[in-house]
Amino acid sequence: MTGAATIAGEVRQAARSRILDALDRAGAAYRLFTHRPVMSYADADLARAESGFTGTESKSMVLRKGNALLVSVTLAGKQVDFKAIRAYLGGPKPRLATDADLREHFGAEPGNAYPLGFDPRIPVCVDPEVFAQEWLLFSPAVPTQTVQVRGADLRAVYALLGNPLEELRLSRG
Repeated sequence: MTGAATIAGEVRQAARSRILDALDRAGAAYRLFTHRPVMSYADADLARAESGFTGTESKSMVLRKGNALLVSVTLAGKQVDFKAIRAYLGGPKPRLATDADLREHFGAEPGNAYPLGFDPRIPVCVDPEVFAQEWLLFSPAVPTQTVQVRGADLRAVYALLGNPLEELRLSRG
């Protein structure tokens, strides 16, 4: 393993530990499933069928505006409303973070961003629909695992992690 790959793996494992610890400390109703690596929504469908978990898949995107990063969290299958994000941030439309940003700050590969557990200085915008899900699905920073959690329990989890949090209607469709 290269030095960069080792660091990315360490970042992922640290995020996974923060996520599971926060879920436990918040008293969140959740289950952790282990499965084949998920690198796309098609892989997620196969993992779901093989492992038997149910719920609504989340969609996390890491955005960059200037030198700042922001994570947006909405539901899979929804189109992200970049106008709403731009209005919230002010100024020009943010762009997707680079592959290097994902690896350096999240230990993630493209397509494997996760909704929480990263550096607490990085703000998060969450679509209120996320909190309304009976069961929400997301990767705990490791592509071979999925967390199934009650959407309503996530507010307490975010509060424990300390990231600046904004509830913002982020999706269309």
